[in-house]
Amino acid sequence: MSNGTDMALISELVARERLFRARHNPEIRDCYYADATVATSWQQGPLSTFIGAESKEVDPRFVIVGSVSTPVVHLNGDKAYVELPTTTHMRMMVNGTLAELESYRRLIYRVERRDTKWKISRLTSINESDNLRPVIVGQDLHVIPQDFNGLRSSYQFLAYVRQAAGGQISQDLLGTDRPEEVERLYKETNAWLRAGV
Repeated sequence: MSNGTDMALISELVARERLFRARHNPEIRDCYYADATVATSWQQGPLSTFIGAESKEVDPRFVIVGSVSTPVVHLNGDKAYVELPTTTHMRMMVNGTLAELESYRRLIYRVERRDTKWKISRLTSINESDNLRPVIVGQDLHVIPQDFNGLRSSYQFLAYVRQAAGGQISQDLLGTDRPEEVERLYKETNAWLRAGV
């Protein structure tokens, strides 16, 4: 199989994973190997914590709407990693007002061909920026600048709504406001890509 064909199959794989994710389609499982791991803004661990019975998102009443950019595929034999910029919109109640959280992230997929099929073996999310606004223009979310003291700039609004809803969120997630940690992820991923080929 040519590199061009592999690149197309890998690009289709991550696009399909995002589509299934947004639609809560159970076929998303087929995009991953059973031993895959996933690290996002709200969980970190085996696949079951992302799409299985252990998965717990903040407010399942509201649909997540996402859009993705063109994936960049780094291919080496039966391994590849994919960089996929994504924007996610999710509605939720904030202090009694319907709001929309807009999150910008970069998804890093490790993809492998075991036997003959490409699947995802790891997904890691890098937070880049976010916004929070009322759905109906002119309404007040009743937030004050002090509410964001100590919150990371790459995901400050996400952290705020999680905490306001009574949840918790780590202040040590991967984010572009800590470039040395992002650089470490790229070094580790490139080392993985080169290893054993």
